[in-house]
Amino acid sequence: MTTYLILDGQLRAETDAEVIANLKRKGWTDAPAKPSDDAQWTDGAWIVPPAPTYSPEQWTSMHFSPMQVSALQRFEFALLQAGKPLGPLMTALKAWMEGMLVASVDPTPRTFSAPPCSYEAASLEAVSAIQE
Repeated sequence: MTTYLILDGQLRAETDAEVIANLKRKGWTDAPAKPSDDAQWTDGAWIVPPAPTYSPEQWTSMHFSPMQVSALQRFEFALLQAGKPLGPLMTALKAWMEGMLVASVDPTPRTFSAPPCSYEAASLEAVSAIQE
């Protein structure tokens, strides 16, 4: 386990108990707990970088290709034509995608929730329902 020590605003990471004990005898003290894995020690304090932001279109395209979006729409249409309901994964993913569509009215970059399931999971559910 890594122990973070500070002296005069400088940070030092150590794992060896003997080295840590020796440094503490020399005046090093325990640093405040690191708040997250991506935190960086800057100017004597932990700085957590802001979460990356994306436009709704960027965020959607990071998770689904245009071909996958089209395929999901076709699966939905095929289920409706067959008189079968959307399964829970398809329903949740459809609601997420509609939310992203509404969010695209304001293209300001921001953070969004992850999709409720993958393309693979939703499409497998749809194909299974169509084949029943």
